[in-house]
Amino acid sequence: METLHRHKALSHRKKQPSVMPLMDSPLVQPLRTITTTTTCKKCKKGINGSKTGVGGRIAFRTKSELEIMDDGYKWRKYGKKSVKSSPNLRNYYKCSSGGCIVKKRVERDREDSSYVITTYEGVHNHESPFSTYYSPISFLHSDDFTSTK
Repeated sequence: METLHRHKALSHRKKQPSVMPLMDSPLVQPLRTITTTTTCKKCKKGINGSKTGVGGRIAFRTKSELEIMDDGYKWRKYGKKSVKSSPNLRNYYKCSSGGCIVKKRVERDREDSSYVITTYEGVHNHESPFSTYYSPISFLHSDDFTSTK
C-alpha cells in the first residue's frame, strides 16, 4: 500500500504506523492510522517538555463529488496549498469548538479525482454537535409522549 503521509520527524520518539483493514463499503475506505508522540522546541509544551495532546492520524478515501462531507463536527478553514505530487489543492481545517486541537486535511486523490482523501489528526475533547442536538435519548424522554390515565 502506498504511503499517503510523509511526516518529517521533529520527534525523538515515534510509534510505528498500523495499517487499518478496508471497510465493507466501496465508497469509504480507511487508508491508514498513524500514532505519534512529538517532542520539539516549537511545540506547545507540558510539564515534562513533551507536546501536550498526543493523538493519532487517520485517513479516509471516499468516492464523492463533494469536497466537504458532513462528519458531525464544525470546522474552520485556515489554509490551502498546492501539493507538488498532485494537480489538486489541499485544504486545511481546525475544529471550531473552543480548545479542541483536532485538524482535518481534505484533498482529491491524485490518481483518481472522483475520490476525496480526508485526514484527521488528533482526538476531539468534546461531543459531536450532531449528537448533542439529535440525541436519541432526548426523544425517548420527551414529555410529549407521556401517557395519561
